[in-house]
Amino acid sequence: MARTNGHIAKFKIAPGRRAEAIEMLKPMFSQVAKEPGALLYIMHLPESDPDTIWFYERYADDSAFEVHSSSAAHDKALEDLLTVIDAPWELHWLNLEFGKGLPSPKQD
Repeated sequence: MARTNGHIAKFKIAPGRRAEAIEMLKPMFSQVAKEPGALLYIMHLPESDPDTIWFYERYADDSAFEVHSSSAAHDKALEDLLTVIDAPWELHWLNLEFGKGLPSPKQD
């Protein structure tokens, strides 16, 4: 499968403030809807940890990720999120090996 830019991000939120963090992140979904290179942008909320938010993101290529990460909405969401996170966030870069249901990425 062709290389695409993907990662998972984990945000540990201050106790009892996850709903507030979710509201801060909602504008990002309007932003990524405008980004043709944003293939997947998915928020996950673990039932077993009410103070954590996970994201799975996949972009067509590095330039698509650059468009995403340099948007005003992205900067605002991170600025707001810094007021409610309880620990540094984690970011793990992923290479896509196999998958189902993904748009065909741009070939290298």
